[in-house]
Amino acid sequence: MVVIDREQLMERVGNSCELLIELIELFLELGPSMFKDIKESVEKNSADSLQKSAHTLKGSVGNFAAEDTFEASLRLETMGRNKDLTGASEALIILENSLNRLFDELSAIKNDLSATK
Repeated sequence: MVVIDREQLMERVGNSCELLIELIELFLELGPSMFKDIKESVEKNSADSLQKSAHTLKGSVGNFAAEDTFEASLRLETMGRNKDLTGASEALIILENSLNRLFDELSAIKNDLSATK
């Protein structure tokens, strides 16, 4: 399964390995708390909070050409916007799995780029 389109990712950062490493480090630091906000929104059945927190994560993962995680975030954002959280728990599991694959892939990319410096 392709988690990230690496060619597209490099284009998005102007082929700057340094910029990409910075973006990855920032996301690896902030991503877990973004997911936590989404999870809490689902647990509290808070549609407004879910829309905002999923939108924030979606914007961040969009930078990485990570289509599955982007789509999973968008699905939860849309549920929040529509104020219909039916299926949100299942969507949350899909997002969590996708996000974990993204974290692993980003860590591998960062390690690859750091090794070539």
